[in-house]
Amino acid sequence: MSVVSAISAAEAIDHSRAGNAVMVDARPQVVRHQGSLPGAFVVEPSELPDLLSPTPTGTFPVIRDAGEARRKKIARDTEIAVVSVSSEAPRIAEQIADLGYTNVRYVDGGYRALRSTT
Repeated sequence: MSVVSAISAAEAIDHSRAGNAVMVDARPQVVRHQGSLPGAFVVEPSELPDLLSPTPTGTFPVIRDAGEARRKKIARDTEIAVVSVSSEAPRIAEQIADLGYTNVRYVDGGYRALRSTT
């Protein structure tokens, strides 16, 4: 298993706004009724391997937001800040890191921490 680490909500927001990180909202659809995260890419947890797996030639994909037409190319070392249900965030971050990404972190405190920071 890969090693991932926590990132504070304030750091995740700062990194994302500065364009230094991609925030991935991997909360299950049934939980996203709590609200949206501006700038985050919405991905169903069950779809992560399909959306983020490297291609057969070894290139990393372009992530597409589920609800919008936004797209962003993600490199192997792109910082990815995962937001999910707190108990699931480390596991989801590990799942992404296991696909070959080297800079995956999970937002400590999840959605609630992000909402209280903004």
